[in-house]
Amino acid sequence: MKKATLFLLIFFLSIGSIFLLSPHTTYATSPSQIQVDRIDHVITPIYGGILLINDTIKISPTTENATIENFSIGFPLKYKTNLRFSMAYNAEDFNEQLDVILDAGLGVVGYYGVTVVFPNEVRDLLYNGQPYTFTVIFIFSDLIDSSTEYTFTVDFPLYPSLAQNASTCNVTVILPKNANYTDNDFPFNTTQKSERYYLNYTESPLQNFARMSTKVNFTSKTKDDFACFSVSKLSREITIDTNGHISLSELFLLKSQTAFTVSNIRLQLLKDGSDVSAFDEQGKKLNAELLENETNTYEISLNLVENQSRSFRVVYDLFGENHLVQQDPQSYMLTLSLSENLQMIPQTFTVKIIFPEGAVVKSFPQRTFSIQRGVFQETLFLSLFNITWLQNEQWSFTYSYAIFWASFRPTLWTSALVIIGSIIAFAWQRPKAPVSVSVVLVPRKTLNEFVETYEDKKKILSELEQIKQKARKGKISRRRYKVRKITLENRLSSLSKKLADLQRGIMSGGAKYADMMRRLEVAETELDNIEADIRRIEVRFKRGEISAQTYRRLLEGDLQRREKARITIDGLILRLRE
Repeated sequence: MKKATLFLLIFFLSIGSIFLLSPHTTYATSPSQIQVDRIDHVITPIYGGILLINDTIKISPTTENATIENFSIGFPLKYKTNLRFSMAYNAEDFNEQLDVILDAGLGVVGYYGVTVVFPNEVRDLLYNGQPYTFTVIFIFSDLIDSSTEYTFTVDFPLYPSLAQNASTCNVTVILPKNANYTDNDFPFNTTQKSERYYLNYTESPLQNFARMSTKVNFTSKTKDDFACFSVSKLSREITIDTNGHISLSELFLLKSQTAFTVSNIRLQLLKDGSDVSAFDEQGKKLNAELLENETNTYEISLNLVENQSRSFRVVYDLFGENHLVQQDPQSYMLTLSLSENLQMIPQTFTVKIIFPEGAVVKSFPQRTFSIQRGVFQETLFLSLFNITWLQNEQWSFTYSYAIFWASFRPTLWTSALVIIGSIIAFAWQRPKAPVSVSVVLVPRKTLNEFVETYEDKKKILSELEQIKQKARKGKISRRRYKVRKITLENRLSSLSKKLADLQRGIMSGGAKYADMMRRLEVAETELDNIEADIRRIEVRFKRGEISAQTYRRLLEGDLQRREKARITIDGLILRLRE
């Protein structure tokens, strides 16, 4: 009897601890205190293959003096792996952003939920019985499928998932420009305005925990009107010269996910970008035509076939007066919004800002950027992952610059020429002797350190994959997996930073080493892209979106490309080791 009582006590304590530790009970306000008066659910496919879902929600308290600290909203769990970004803000003021807790759940199994945390002023508003309207944004990838030529299928949650009923839910699907809607079984009301189709449907009331999904088909009028592609890497280099002129060079590495050949890529540049030129992998100039002046969108002539990866570079200038302010004779402030033009989500986004020779950087966002100080020049570096245009933070940099540096390089060259001329004149009068040529090489210690660090990085990546597989198969606990994962990722971040420093030092050792580092970087990016493709193919096969034959064909192609990239990397590392 005592054993049975003890067992029941331990059982109920365990159940209680689970609820106490659950994120749903930690963050969720009781649904009974909140009335959802209206929700506008807007779905927008964006060129490049991104799906934007915008939920504008009007809530009000159900009782007097209600304590409402947050609100939860989500979608069926099957879309979790497609989510790339989420944010919330006051519907009347985008700059009044709200904190969002990701993966907070909805209190029941089968949903992915986020919790929007209200600041004190909103809590007071609701406490006093006033309604409040806010917007939650979700950005998804890989939900737009191109199965046949010119035809695209969008898969999305038809309604938002809430813990309480909503009085009215207005669903709107906004199709891309120059796209034709293909009717399906769902009874959308269709209207056309400004070269776009709008699909509308109203559900009143909307039941809680809705999990209905649907698909919408549309066709583009031409093969270049709409396309899907993934961007593995976007590297942006910004250079400020001695006259305050600002130039940009952007290197894109992307892969087509469109079922037909695309001959042009549409690219949105920074708003005041001008004098645009584009080049392919071999440096051949590509045609760059301005399509929309308002958004500064260009069309780049780059042929892409299905599953093909290509890189290209875009070079253009910025109006210095819009970004550079001279505060005093030797002090300048540079202001940049580096993600305003991203209609895509690059997996890796790097920025390099090169200041004029002789300039000294005084202030910069130290949590975001790192600095490299050379003998005469200073450079800032930034590396981010899966950044979106909604994370358009404006960054400011200040630096000092003395005007005499503008003539430093010409004076240096003139002096060097005079000295060289004197040496030649002196040597001309002396008997000629064999001249020995000294070759500056990268120190063997630096090369060995790079190779060893790179091997350590490969081991950590391998171990990360191993513990991931063990956690998936249940061989290790979820808690142990998370702890080990965080430890390995911290070591990986430290090694990546060390490798970047060593790589810059090796590249300074001459054209041979610079070429090897560039080839290594391209091969690594290609390998990352292939691994992502393999995961995406496996997910599509498990969902039943592709047949077993198509799965094997695509997988075989990716495995061959992966082996080729690995051979390239191993060959380069071997050359550095020798």
